[in-house]
Amino acid sequence: MRRKIIILLLAIVFIFVIIFYFIFLLIRLIIDVFRIGPRLAWWRVYKSDKYEKYESIKWYKERHRKEEAEKKEREEQLMIIPDGKRKLFKDWKDWPDAYVVDKVAIYSSDGRTLIYVDDRVEEFDVPEGVVNIYHRCFYGCDSLIRVSIPSTVKRIGKMAFFSCVSLKEIKLPDSVCLIGEKVFMNCPMLVHVEMSSLITEIPMRAFCNCHSLTLFEIPAKTRLIDTEAFRRCYSLERVVPNEQLEVIQARGFEDCRSLKEFIMPESLKFCTDGMFNGCHSLEHIHLSSQIKDFGRSCCMDCWNLKQVTMTDNGEMAACAKRFWEMYAEEGEIGLSENPYPESTFWTMDEALYFGIPRLTNVVFVCCFTEKSEYSIPSFVTHIKSASFKACRNLRTLRMAPNIKQSCNIFQENDVDYDYIYENWPQVENVIFDESLKCNMYKFKFSA
Repeated sequence: MRRKIIILLLAIVFIFVIIFYFIFLLIRLIIDVFRIGPRLAWWRVYKSDKYEKYESIKWYKERHRKEEAEKKEREEQLMIIPDGKRKLFKDWKDWPDAYVVDKVAIYSSDGRTLIYVDDRVEEFDVPEGVVNIYHRCFYGCDSLIRVSIPSTVKRIGKMAFFSCVSLKEIKLPDSVCLIGEKVFMNCPMLVHVEMSSLITEIPMRAFCNCHSLTLFEIPAKTRLIDTEAFRRCYSLERVVPNEQLEVIQARGFEDCRSLKEFIMPESLKFCTDGMFNGCHSLEHIHLSSQIKDFGRSCCMDCWNLKQVTMTDNGEMAACAKRFWEMYAEEGEIGLSENPYPESTFWTMDEALYFGIPRLTNVVFVCCFTEKSEYSIPSFVTHIKSASFKACRNLRTLRMAPNIKQSCNIFQENDVDYDYIYENWPQVENVIFDESLKCNMYKFKFSA
């Protein structure tokens, strides 16, 4: 009997639980009908999978709406950027939290990157704490006269000061270790630049078209001057070298019309094509003894070149000089047993030569005579195509037959009339003189 009573009580409790559950669902359904509508209320109570799908879609839509609202608000703030520059700075994925200060400058959310400066500013002080000046940050700031950079800045991006046509001077603190390509390109009023000592590379076209720049001191740690770094710096008169420079890339100082002298440090290992092309005022080049070749058309249109010198590193220069002095008188020459370098430069009269004595080949590199007539020495075996580009007064050229074109010692083509008139159009008369013909060299090494 007792057992039946317990079972009956449990059954009654279960029935009441079921009744209360359905009453709860009914009340919830009625409330949801008024709150979210009958269909969604039904889904929420009886078909949870559909309602969860609806909720996820709703969440994504809401998030998208908020993102679009934030983007619109940010773009309204960034209307200080002119249309043309806005196209250059259209990718905001990298700067989702960029903000505007005083309707003049845009910074990253952490304040470490200066992204953009209004091109109407005349003076600008980069705040302390900024580490990076972003690419094209001051691009086309035509009115910018003065800018100060704090000691916290470490990197300046590509074209950061491109076409700042009113900028006259700039000082990079020693904290700056990297500058980008074309960083000061097309700054025609830039007169004075003070570089950071930590910069190891002057990048491509960094100062190209800086027409007013007169003096440049190469930073102490700079090893590379990249392609066209100082091209068309028409007023550049003096370049102060350092002791670390190793490479000057093609056309590094092309059309520097006021440059009168260039002293290469002994660390410089390469001279490249067109390095001094169009340097009309260049009178003296001092070569590093480390250089093993002279770039193609390196001194084209250097009309006033009068002297090319080279550092005497030990016995090399003296040995080369004695060798060629002896050759002028003898056909058979004795050499010392001291090893010769594979190549060397030397000057003789008004020309620069590049020789490989053991292979008995001598390349005529550059002539800087002001005379109207010139005779190529008999020991020359090869001649570069740009050899007489700087000789604007040259009219008559006397040379031996069978001299080979270019500086390639394996070149088989002889210099002919067509080659001469194509490369040196100022030459009016060519004389191939058999008496200048180079005989095969004979070498012996003394014990």
